[in-house]
Amino acid sequence: MAGTWQGLVNQPAFNTSTMILLTDGRVMVQEEATKHWHALSPDASGSYVSGTWSTLEDMGFWRRYYASGVLRDGRVLVAGGEQSGDVGDTTKGEIYDPLLDSWTPISSPPGWPTVGDAVTCVLPDGRLMIGALYPSTACAIYDPSTDTWSPAASKATSANEETWVLQPDNTILAAQCWSPYQTEKYIISTDTWQNEGSLPVTIVDSVMHEIGPAMLLYTGKTIYFGAASVGGFGKTVVYSPPSTPTGTGTWATGPNIPKVGGQTIVCNDCPATLLPNGKVLVTAANFLNNAWGSPVVFFEYDPGTNTLAQAPSPPNNNQVVYMSRMMLLPTGEVLFGPSSSNVQCYTPDGGPQEAWRPTISSVVAHDSIFGADYYLLQGTQLNGLSQANIYGDDCYPATNFPLVRLRNVVSNQAYYARTYDFSTMGVATEAALQSVRFTVTGAPAGNYDLTVIANGISSHPVSFTYAGWNKPRFLDIRMKREWELLGKEIAEGDPWDRLQWAVDPEISELQSQIKSLQNSVRRLSSLIQTKELPHVGKEVAVEASKAEARKRRPPKK
Repeated sequence: MAGTWQGLVNQPAFNTSTMILLTDGRVMVQEEATKHWHALSPDASGSYVSGTWSTLEDMGFWRRYYASGVLRDGRVLVAGGEQSGDVGDTTKGEIYDPLLDSWTPISSPPGWPTVGDAVTCVLPDGRLMIGALYPSTACAIYDPSTDTWSPAASKATSANEETWVLQPDNTILAAQCWSPYQTEKYIISTDTWQNEGSLPVTIVDSVMHEIGPAMLLYTGKTIYFGAASVGGFGKTVVYSPPSTPTGTGTWATGPNIPKVGGQTIVCNDCPATLLPNGKVLVTAANFLNNAWGSPVVFFEYDPGTNTLAQAPSPPNNNQVVYMSRMMLLPTGEVLFGPSSSNVQCYTPDGGPQEAWRPTISSVVAHDSIFGADYYLLQGTQLNGLSQANIYGDDCYPATNFPLVRLRNVVSNQAYYARTYDFSTMGVATEAALQSVRFTVTGAPAGNYDLTVIANGISSHPVSFTYAGWNKPRFLDIRMKREWELLGKEIAEGDPWDRLQWAVDPEISELQSQIKSLQNSVRRLSSLIQTKELPHVGKEVAVEASKAEARKRRPPKK
């Protein structure tokens, strides 16, 4: 039985693009072909369908189709851009800090002429790896703690257009999109790529060098969805891992992608999401020679029966398939936005198996003179068993990190804490004890059911008492004035980079609301002054609205 679609109650007032799940439960959404970002926050009951929008700080310049990833400390990295306000296939990147609502430029990979839409994977230790565009076979690793890039082992063929899948044994699986169209595996511990064998059937469109999404399943296997038409059908392949990281896995032919209306359907540069019930929701479209199809159609892959079945299509699917973006929510629902102002939400049937849930072993407060400034949660499978939300080379919206949700036992109101300092970014860590820190802001003192969530699957709740924040009381008026001054400095932007917990959380929450309002006013003022969209933005927006839009990619050789 397939799931159902429903539209957001509060639709965005802009065309959506890349969606990234923040560690405080908000969904960060780029405004198509602009430098603007927005955030979707759930309502008091925890519903994203009834959620509300706010504006975030602009990034340095607009970009489309780029590397991205949520980092171990909860910040978000974006790098490159096939199209941008800088240059085509730019090498420039920046990091967004959700706590400060600010962007900071980062260094570019030394010697790289382009980054563009480089394929990306966040490594288990928190570094981020990218692959170079054709014809280069280079790879590079970014360390966010030092803002430095270092070379990684080169691949046998270019990583351009590939889909990388992080495996439980800390390797990265890749199907080559360039001749000889074999497979490779990156062994992180030894910084080596090894050949992982030939595919039993063609899944890469050799004209466009495109492939579909891939997904690590709850069975431990990985499925790749094909972009090529073979005998009138789109194909899939399924990978079974070896018993050791240096071993070689095996490939088997998966089910054909069913035809729709007599047309061959392929997964050509598009997203997929691993649902909490273990199935994969994948986007697809009709096969076209050297082009991308439309409208977008949906399928669910069932690993239990190794079958693909068509799922219902939402009313906003009339767009070219590569403009599709999906986001797996903490509720287990999936957002779908095809670069339009209509966002739909998919509610799957069924639920997870018990073995897939994260577990909580302990929650310990770290006390300060004002109360608990953060909490340390320990448990198992905190990151989930898969990256779960995958596109490929145009964005990296993986959700393999823990979120903490509090539900008040009296009011039933839901609050998301901010999580950070993940002990690992690995997947399927089994019985190994993992940890995450979290801070609580905006929730009143009281008793809560606390759950940790990974990839839309929640742990069982544990009881949690939040004592709130103890405002400092001062007998010495001089000391009181010193703390008031410190509070003012932090609220306006702490010049010493002191922790936000030095001030009452009510100030931090108010500061965030004011910043969002300032962002909105600044954008409105800019539009009033120019009385029109910037020329490049207008041009891109018009192009994106055409049903037969095509990517402006460099010629494939």
